[in-house]
Amino acid sequence: MIQIDPQKMSRALAALFVRYGANPNEAEEVAVHLTECNLQGHDSHGLIRAAWYIEKIEKKEIVCSAPITVEKETQSSAVVNGHWGFGQPICRHAMEVAIEMAQKSVVACVAVRNANHVGRLGAYTAMASARGMVGIGMANLHGTSHCVAPFGGIDRKLPTNPISIAFPRSGTPHFLLDMTSSIVAEGKLKIRLNRGEALQEDWAIDHEGRPASDPRQFYDEPKGAILPLGGSVGYKGFALSLAIDALSGALSGAQCSNPKAKRHGNACLFLAIRIDAFLPLTDFEERIDELVSHVKASRPAPASEGIQIPGEPEFYRRRAHLAEGIQLEETTWKQLMAKAQAVGAESDFEQCIQR
Repeated sequence: MIQIDPQKMSRALAALFVRYGANPNEAEEVAVHLTECNLQGHDSHGLIRAAWYIEKIEKKEIVCSAPITVEKETQSSAVVNGHWGFGQPICRHAMEVAIEMAQKSVVACVAVRNANHVGRLGAYTAMASARGMVGIGMANLHGTSHCVAPFGGIDRKLPTNPISIAFPRSGTPHFLLDMTSSIVAEGKLKIRLNRGEALQEDWAIDHEGRPASDPRQFYDEPKGAILPLGGSVGYKGFALSLAIDALSGALSGAQCSNPKAKRHGNACLFLAIRIDAFLPLTDFEERIDELVSHVKASRPAPASEGIQIPGEPEFYRRRAHLAEGIQLEETTWKQLMAKAQAVGAESDFEQCIQR
């Protein structure tokens, strides 16, 4: 593992994206987003994706400086077409549209199509929470990237299909749920692969439906599959995944999962709900605080580190990582350095290492 200064990494990565054709604004936004994912402990959506993004730029799959257009707009709904640009600016814009509409109409719903990988959904629902609203977001993979088996099956038929819900508490951190409808995000398997670590026994199956312990049983041919969330009651995660796939893919005008879809990306659905249209924000926050206090009054389970509310683990990890730095797998570092060396930017990244 290599210890990295997060602020230096964010600047170096933004400059690297610019060298590969991104405009400075989108380069900075994407670099900050990826670094923030590592800071908050969501490495699966962070810097491990950077070299892959560059490969997508090289293949013309990510369209740098792509326009973001709002289509089919009403007072409380819209469809955002990202024209296959970077996913992060597209979804940030979509949530901004939803928040602005909700200011007037109380509830707003914005769908997104033709976006590349959007990163961590919680980054967008948190925008609504910061404005005193409820934020809800979900995404499918534009019909592609099947890696999850349906409950009762063994073949790859669905993506990991995430969902996020955020709302304010008094003080920080706000409530922030951000999860896949599969038992684990695909990127966490990639991290285990890069680190040479085994999988947890309930994460994935091989191509014949047997428990997979080696990440290569998932990635190598014949490929295995990730399991839906829920273990023995995985029909719950499976049903949630189907709902996310349908709402994200169909309402946006993109595609739901199907064998003919070819272009990888994200189709999303975002909602913003104005809390003060129902009750004063301070009253809402008081009720949430009472709920949190009630739950945290439970006796801790044996070997537990205590009860944490969604949003708290990320808050405390970020604080620690800002002080200590973040760690990158050697494989991820080598992939980044290869892209940097190709354009003479390796010195920018060498300065990111904390010695």
